Amino acid sequence: MDFGTSTIFVASQRGVVPIGETFAWMPSLVGYADDGAILVGEQALYVDDAQLVRSIKRCITENRAFVQLDTPTGTKDVRADDLMVEMLRETVRRASAKGVDMTANPPTLGCPAMWDGPQRRRLHELARRAGLDVTLANLVDEPVAAGIAWLSNQKGPKAPVRVLVFDMGGGTLDIAVLEVQGQGKQDVSVLAALGVAEAGNALDRVVAEDLEYRLAASGIDVRMLERPKRARQRLQHAAPDVKISLSSVAEVDVKLPRREFGVASIPYSREQLNEVFAAQMDRAEQYVETALRIAALPNATEVEDIVSVSIDELAAQVDVVVLSGGMSQIPYVTERLAQLFPPSTRIELAHASPEFAVATGLALASGYARINKYRPAFDIVLEWDKGRQQRTVYEAYTPLLEMRQLATGDGELRLIRTGRQLKLPEGGTGRLRVVSHSGEASQAKLDGSTLDGFAVELSYDDFEFSLYPDGRIHLIDGKGEYEGQLQ
Repeated sequence: MDFGTSTIFVASQRGVVPIGETFAWMPSLVGYADDGAILVGEQALYVDDAQLVRSIKRCITENRAFVQLDTPTGTKDVRADDLMVEMLRETVRRASAKGVDMTANPPTLGCPAMWDGPQRRRLHELARRAGLDVTLANLVDEPVAAGIAWLSNQKGPKAPVRVLVFDMGGGTLDIAVLEVQGQGKQDVSVLAALGVAEAGNALDRVVAEDLEYRLAASGIDVRMLERPKRARQRLQHAAPDVKISLSSVAEVDVKLPRREFGVASIPYSREQLNEVFAAQMDRAEQYVETALRIAALPNATEVEDIVSVSIDELAAQVDVVVLSGGMSQIPYVTERLAQLFPPSTRIELAHASPEFAVATGLALASGYARINKYRPAFDIVLEWDKGRQQRTVYEAYTPLLEMRQLATGDGELRLIRTGRQLKLPEGGTGRLRVVSHSGEASQAKLDGSTLDGFAVELSYDDFEFSLYPDGRIHLIDGKGEYEGQLQ
């Protein structure tokens, strides 16, 4: 299940399962009808905007618990999780009607690469409330799933292949750098995964603003119309169709209600779309560069080693750029990435229909071994007093390097946790515990012994735990120093 910001897709290993009333997908819409009933998907299209949430998944990304909606009893704050559960339940019902029982066969769920541990656990809990018997191991980063969709149509490489996945959907831009090796059940190592909440919806807003500007240039001031708020909503609703149409033609006539705007249409060209899209693609290229620098972490000893490498040298290390998400169909995306990468780097679609890529890859994910080197998928917990006291030394999916370090070139290439930070007692004995979220047991070693269960002498002043991007572990406790490695 690809629970997207704008759309929800379901796929099985046989292909996409059509769950929409008109299209294969169900729109990610939820709201209240006038009688108080919760409306999901297409049924929510026709309610007033004040009674509707268009991108409720953003509540997880933005760590918001409530949304404000008009209800039959007045405007109030509604729990976002309750609305998302209804959306997931409706998805399960529609899939079941098409012969796919996700309650009997728990689905793999996609999540943005940028989500941390608490955000992933929140989606996990929502899925459980919706009747899905999933674990955190059922969650896969969306760009990784898109990469798997692309891999499923390739012959297994004999040598490692470096792939950059550029997944631009409605709500988020997700970028992942993957290293693929082996034949048969291939190993997919995630060297970098990051994202930002700026994608198709953001472009829609800019296009709507530009349409208003061009109307003004032709003598129509939207502010002076009889219903300016409604007029702006119409422009906002027209923007996605404009964007889609200009993927295949050079110019479109944007149809408008003459009684409302005074004109029946306004012309809009691909050149104009590219012009307003340029600043967003500038920022997208910066995220690509950051991802490429993160991918270089395992081969560096200092932050300066990464910052000093030119973008041309980093881009030359990529064999294939894989495009995913509905926005990847806009020609300007390919144009810009072709300028960033050398001619030797292939640029290919993750799927014949890029918007299907994530759902398709999720359905096939079990056939690939996945390792996240940048943000390991396990917690490392220090326990003592028979488990009654504990501290999280490393929380799953925490980046091993902060973005500001790449920007400034400062700091060491490691994540550090000290006894002072963890507020440890001065004395006593504890044990480290490893809690996997990937479903696979950690093979980490420390001083020749397994990390899980390793005895630690507690110390407020002397304890220091370090985890390096190349998988090295360094521990100092009240008795000595120890070296280890993540396998």
